[in-house]
Amino acid sequence: MTMAIRYMGSKRLLAPSIAAVIDSDHPNATVLDAFAGMCAIGTALAPAHRVIANDAHAFAAVVARALFVAPARRPSREVASKELVPLYKRNLSKLHEHVEERLGKEKKALARAERGGNWRQLLEFTSAELAAKIPRTIPGIPALGVYRKSHKRTPYALFSMYFASAYFGVRQALEIDCLRYAIDRVSEERREYYLYALILAASHCAASPGHFAQYLVPRDEKNTLYIARMRRRSVVDRFWTALQHLRVPRCFDRKGNQAFQSDATELLTSMAHPKTALTSNNLVIYADPPYSKAQYSRYYHVLETLVLYDYPDATDKGRYRDGRFETDFSRKARVEVAMEAFVEAAAATGAPLYLSYPRNGLLFGHGGDLLEIMRIHYPCVRVVATAPLNHSTMGGAPGSASVNVTEDVYYGSR
Repeated sequence: MTMAIRYMGSKRLLAPSIAAVIDSDHPNATVLDAFAGMCAIGTALAPAHRVIANDAHAFAAVVARALFVAPARRPSREVASKELVPLYKRNLSKLHEHVEERLGKEKKALARAERGGNWRQLLEFTSAELAAKIPRTIPGIPALGVYRKSHKRTPYALFSMYFASAYFGVRQALEIDCLRYAIDRVSEERREYYLYALILAASHCAASPGHFAQYLVPRDEKNTLYIARMRRRSVVDRFWTALQHLRVPRCFDRKGNQAFQSDATELLTSMAHPKTALTSNNLVIYADPPYSKAQYSRYYHVLETLVLYDYPDATDKGRYRDGRFETDFSRKARVEVAMEAFVEAAAATGAPLYLSYPRNGLLFGHGGDLLEIMRIHYPCVRVVATAPLNHSTMGGAPGSASVNVTEDVYYGSR
């Protein structure tokens, strides 16, 4: 059972053909994937190229480190159980008693929904839960201010305070907190694998539309029973499944691969500095910048908080973390400036640039011309690949759940 994170604008289907173009033109190059996301391009390139993966989001950087940088052998179930289970139980023993009453109510409501379709008890329980102020005060554990001063204060309880009965059930939030506690205390060489597996498990247990911009609220029989089905999923079971089936690509140069968490334009600007460790005479840049007005951080903020585990300020119904990363690539008034700055920074490194962008992208809708922008900074510019693609809107646009578009890959070189 292979598990994957649904990701906006994923290049998973196009990755083999894009990798084939890069491999043909630059067979021995180091490839910098400037907007790596879930690393579809890097995974396709890794067997034959040194890969540098970059993304502005912490959860995406975890994925990149697990796939390309961490030791090639993922931990076995035996090794993982031996080091994680005792730690999991340690946090559980400190947190469970403080949420025990709510766990019991949730368990009864879920059992009734499962046995006879009696869904109203879960609706009533969830409605009462959602009426609590967020982050939730849990009697018997430290106050929020204490956790903010020391993020590793025990028991770990962030998801129980922020997301229980919203994106996750009370039991699921408890499981995430206990797994997160355990992961923080294991060997660093295996931590990235465990975090990646937990990201996958959380993604597959959330009662949401496939992303984290919003959670599902019980309102009628059909959607309440669906929420009940998602609530019954065990995060722990999904974690073990994800770890067991985690696919790590064969890497040409795993020790030489790198993963960064940075704004793409800022990273490229730093690379132009003569003392940068990333300077390479055989560097190729691949870029797949955001193309719509949807800010990615709004759709993945729960995964970001799962990795950072920093008890942030949370706003609005979606409980979005304060200060989340936002990009000018997704702002109509700024997208052209953002694209110009990025292409200029790429050209300043001396490396050729492959840039994927759909014909319905925000830049074109605002009157921008990508070929013109690239020709300012690269003497030779051409379109090297064109393909139809089905872009999932992930709720980021009204109307259908996906949009058929044509994606072009532009190539700029000296």
